[in-house]
Amino acid sequence: MTGWTNNDRPPVPQGVSGAAREGRGVMPRTGGERSGAPSLLAGIFFCALGGAVASSTLSFVGPAFVGYGYLSVAPTGGLRSRVSCLAATLVPAAALALAGGVSTVVSAVAACLVAVAVCELVAARRLTPGALCATVAVAALALIGADELVALASGTTLSAGIESLLDAYRQQLVDLTGAADQVGAVFAVLGLLWPVAYVMAATASCVSSLVGALVASRAANGTVTRPPLLADFDLPLWVVAVFVASVAGIALALSVDGAVSQVALALSANVAMSVRIALAVQGLAVVAWVARDKGLGPVGTVLVCAAALYLEVQFVVLTIAGLVDVWANFRHLTRGASPSDAGQSMQD
Repeated sequence: MTGWTNNDRPPVPQGVSGAAREGRGVMPRTGGERSGAPSLLAGIFFCALGGAVASSTLSFVGPAFVGYGYLSVAPTGGLRSRVSCLAATLVPAAALALAGGVSTVVSAVAACLVAVAVCELVAARRLTPGALCATVAVAALALIGADELVALASGTTLSAGIESLLDAYRQQLVDLTGAADQVGAVFAVLGLLWPVAYVMAATASCVSSLVGALVASRAANGTVTRPPLLADFDLPLWVVAVFVASVAGIALALSVDGAVSQVALALSANVAMSVRIALAVQGLAVVAWVARDKGLGPVGTVLVCAAALYLEVQFVVLTIAGLVDVWANFRHLTRGASPSDAGQSMQD
């Protein structure tokens, strides 16, 4: 037994490479065995964490955890993994949000379902800008409908409750500043466009889900489907048609009087402002494409996009750029291709 060295292992035969000498098992370890994707238990943990966070004040962070955990294990694990991740997501979200009432429960569950829907679209390679717009619209309508049902159960309506809340804030600002006309004008706009807040909440859930899905795809070393890049975002024409129709509705509503015109103005203005968010994302995609084309790194791209968002708030720059890009095609995208084709744009 004197020939057995190195913790009682037999000596390495001649001709065996050094890589095999380093291995401690019977079979040599290969570099492709570890994909980087978490196990099913880890995926369930992240889904449960996302559901719990979605029921808190940091609800917009929850979909990121759900997106990471769900996309990492559910699409490749079959029905069992999907059901396990979905249950692990929804149960903590609903249980922890019960203290805040029905509206909080619906908001937390809706944010988690948005993350699941985004991950399923990514896994099926069907995540297009049109699908994202439809997901945001459905989520926003669900949130508005839930709050409306809660208001009706309390003997009032959602619009009446928001109007009374805005009146209270308006009176406080008038007492502090004394500028009744200016404050009244601002709150009149807020009273007209309050549904856009629900659209922004649904959009934040989608963006958070995409961040989690992107992290999951990069950590998995190619075993998880990667979501499309921002620079390839390209709106379908039907979204632009909805925007043009909403602008025409605003012009028509302002030219006539009556209760019907007020309803038409509110509907058209909210649709136009909601589609403006999509057009701003299109403009931001153009900025990201330019930054990538000029060779800017991740930090430089983030800084340029942050500056572009600031200009959007001040001068509506991104919205105009996105609207023009629909026809000008600044990025020279191949439009009309299947979203599953590699290297193609996110065009429906």
